[in-house]
Amino acid sequence: MAKLSRTVKEIIKTVLFFAAIALVLFVYVIYPLNSTKTVMARADIDTYDPDSLAVNEPAAYQSAGLAADTFMFEADGLTNLACLRIPPTDDSLAEPQGTVFLLHKDGSDRDSLISLATALHQAGFVVIAYDQRASGRTSGKYRGDGSHESNDIQALISHLEIRGEVAHPLYLVGYELGADAALLAADEEKRIDGVVAVTPYLTTPRMQDALRERYEGYWFPFYRTIMWWWYEIRSGYATLYRRIEDIQAVSCPTLIFVPADRTDSEEILKISELSPPEMLQVAPVPADDSALIDRIVSFVAALPTR
Repeated sequence: MAKLSRTVKEIIKTVLFFAAIALVLFVYVIYPLNSTKTVMARADIDTYDPDSLAVNEPAAYQSAGLAADTFMFEADGLTNLACLRIPPTDDSLAEPQGTVFLLHKDGSDRDSLISLATALHQAGFVVIAYDQRASGRTSGKYRGDGSHESNDIQALISHLEIRGEVAHPLYLVGYELGADAALLAADEEKRIDGVVAVTPYLTTPRMQDALRERYEGYWFPFYRTIMWWWYEIRSGYATLYRRIEDIQAVSCPTLIFVPADRTDSEEILKISELSPPEMLQVAPVPADDSALIDRIVSFVAALPTR
């Protein structure tokens, strides 16, 4: 075989150098930028216009026979929450059993919770449901990791309390990101009397791994660090990266549902170790949605009233 000329060798080296640069740019810039947009932005991010969001109307709930009222609430300077309240029935002579806030999972909206809202309302609770930031009819381009959503909950509680629209006791039921928001809010807001958290992430690495699997993302070296860095740049959020050591004991009666293979995960073992056993229950997620709803309603209804 003839030896390669010096010129050819130099060309090959140059091509390989630029190919390596292109690969690094793709892996650490182009792909993370697109991926963070996919997994953390609202579904309609490419056409999003805060001045032309869908009208905050209760048609889906009314079709289910629920007499819901809607209202908007400015949680912060950039986020207007599209909220919905289901009051007690007009012919009810009894006092409400309490108020339940419903917090949908990431990538969804409040309409996904109609069945649960119906069951809780039939059990005598006032129900508050809303599209969380960067979801549905609520403004915002990017959702948070639960901490910003926790601040939204606390601000909304104060807003409704001033108007006398919260019947105590007050409970939160959240799914995934909404579950994290509920747990974080209960750490700060003493007016919260109970929490049901369905498949919470509990830590940022757990959330990142779950989202990568859900959206079939690619792994690459320093995946979590790079993805979080680009997310913060894209979203403009300064968000605490929550690790195992940041998990706190629950501060009110709490029921956590997790997949059966996660009942002995690091996060669950940590929160169980820190929390008084009489305050925390951990259970596998029922396979059937109706069974899950029954368990949620039963837990909330059994909590002591003030």
